[in-house]
Amino acid sequence: MTDAPLRIGLLGASRIAERAITDASRETGDRRAVVAARDPARAAAYAVEHDYERAAGGYAELVADDRLDLVYIGLPNAMHAEWTVAALDAGRHVLTEKPFAANLAEFDRVFERMRVADGWAWEAFHHAHHPVTRRFLEIVGSGEIGEPRDVRIRMEMPAPPPDDPRWSFALAGGAVMDLGCYALHALGAIGEVLGADPQLVAAEARVADGDPRVDAAVLAEYAIGRVPVSVGTSMVADGWDFSLHLEGDRGSVTAPGFVRPFDDDRVIVTVEGATREERLGTVSSYRYQLEAIRGHVRSGARSEVELQRSRRVAARIDELYLACGLPRREGTLGA
Repeated sequence: MTDAPLRIGLLGASRIAERAITDASRETGDRRAVVAARDPARAAAYAVEHDYERAAGGYAELVADDRLDLVYIGLPNAMHAEWTVAALDAGRHVLTEKPFAANLAEFDRVFERMRVADGWAWEAFHHAHHPVTRRFLEIVGSGEIGEPRDVRIRMEMPAPPPDDPRWSFALAGGAVMDLGCYALHALGAIGEVLGADPQLVAAEARVADGDPRVDAAVLAEYAIGRVPVSVGTSMVADGWDFSLHLEGDRGSVTAPGFVRPFDDDRVIVTVEGATREERLGTVSSYRYQLEAIRGHVRSGARSEVELQRSRRVAARIDELYLACGLPRREGTLGA
């Protein structure tokens, strides 16, 4: 029964939930069992439109449903930890959107609850499951492009509308929270391959016009051993740039769309002047993620390896905000 479809409850009829669960489950064959939204009427309409079996009357009703194999949390950032704990306390497995929590202390409170819960939780860094990211890291570690000399990570997009939750401090918004967490996860993965923990050297932020507590863009410099790393994230860029690039003394490797491999599945490798493009497939990274989570749920796996990676991302987010003179995000999970 390790491949038996999951019965999934969707907490929050959000933009990201549509890709991560609604669309992905159509490809994997998992069951869209129930959806809950802040407005029950919206949940009912979403259930009809996207072929969910039913709509719940609220978040608490959904997480209490013991027929569910997995609860996906696609709520605003500030609510991720609170409802992850609620679902864990109800005995559910949880896939929660990034960031896992609003800050490191909140992350640790969730982690402690997980240790005694019947269920387990995973953070939705979908790109990590796709062959594009895995191949990029494989080439970095292979020595093909020589000794690493420079790393560049970018997560940039044009500005969302002014009323978008990503601009809300109360909802734990900001460029680092929405986009930069992907860059920080990739930073950690590259550090693992190179055998050194990334160290923050300097950082500066451009704040949002409407709220000086919210970061519109952040540029940070890190070092992995002696290798300099530039990490940039922005919600006010002129265009889209979701890329990884590593320069070595014999060549370079680039993944131009590592967070959106379904749009750009290339890994571009240059060695001593000769360039090749590897195509890794435009199968959705969300499909890979959901299949991986199904395997964990069905096998009963409770590995802390990925959670420790998520914890390091949470720590780097707090560190980055402090370095930029900005307050850490606030969550809704009580101590």
